[in-house]
Amino acid sequence: MISFSVAFDPNKGIGKDGKLPWHIKEELQVFKGNTLHKNILMGQTTYDNMPGKLKDRHTIVVSIDPNYKVDNQDAEVINDLIGFLEKHKDDETEYVICGGASIYRQAYPYAKKAYISFIKKEYEVDTYFDAYKADDWNITKEVDHEEFVERELVR
Repeated sequence: MISFSVAFDPNKGIGKDGKLPWHIKEELQVFKGNTLHKNILMGQTTYDNMPGKLKDRHTIVVSIDPNYKVDNQDAEVINDLIGFLEKHKDDETEYVICGGASIYRQAYPYAKKAYISFIKKEYEVDTYFDAYKADDWNITKEVDHEEFVERELVR
């Protein structure tokens, strides 16, 4: 199954200069809980801009560079995102898409589940999750936190 985990502000902003525009510790814990011991998939830029590699997750990095390598033994590189999504869209195993914007956009039609943190405050951003449409989803869980609303959704 393909799912995604994302946090965005009221304007669907997800990033600034390749990084999260906010640092909300509680939201990072929610992300950790949604991805721990799962397969996570992200683009090369997102992977390269992470301050530290994510432990206890199998990371799949999408790169258009056939020579791109990762130095993390819990990670692998793929070069064909759509081929991967087509191959795994009906798997029982969950693959959680974790960014960036282009990867979200391409994977969105394949996702059957979503973990979204709706950040309450607006931030200065240069990257958006413009593919998301609320009407595509049914809410299965909602938790109101001080700085964000956590939702799990399904199609």
